[in-house]
Amino acid sequence: MKGNKKLLVIAILLLMMSVGFTTYAIYRESATATGTIKAAAWQVKVKKAEDTGEAVAISTANLTFGINDITWTTHTGKNDTIAPGDTGYIDFTVDATGSEVDVILTAALGSGASTLPDGMTAQVATGTQTIQYAASNMTGTVRVNVTWTGTLADASTKDTTDLAIGKSNETARTLSIPVELTARQKLSTD
Repeated sequence: MKGNKKLLVIAILLLMMSVGFTTYAIYRESATATGTIKAAAWQVKVKKAEDTGEAVAISTANLTFGINDITWTTHTGKNDTIAPGDTGYIDFTVDATGSEVDVILTAALGSGASTLPDGMTAQVATGTQTIQYAASNMTGTVRVNVTWTGTLADASTKDTTDLAIGKSNETARTLSIPVELTARQKLSTD
């Protein structure tokens, strides 16, 4: 019997060891999901404020403006011309109706602004502005101020430059003021 007890104890120990070293299965399940989302709409158009025509997409806009598009606060030039001492502004209307995000507008003088005559500036009155999202009528105005300074106290070099423009032929007297408008989505970091 003593031998049977030893055998029984060894059998129980072997059984416990095998249970301890046995690998158990882990229950595992998984599921997948697919969501559908819709991107916000983006639509921005621009035109000169006085235009009665349709605005054009800002990405393809190539707007030209002339002396008659400028609203003058001081205007000494005659016959559709500009002269030292003249000041005025031109407005551009930006229409973002149809966009589903806030829009930030920036405007700056484009390349070629360095060719403006001595004392002439074209400055964007509102450097950056935001058009807040609205279900309708998301519009903003960008104003460009045009000034050609001129005083009796001008330096003789400025007088010489101004006179050279006035005495030039018709083509050389034509001045270009490049303006670049940019519209972009407002980000949370703005």
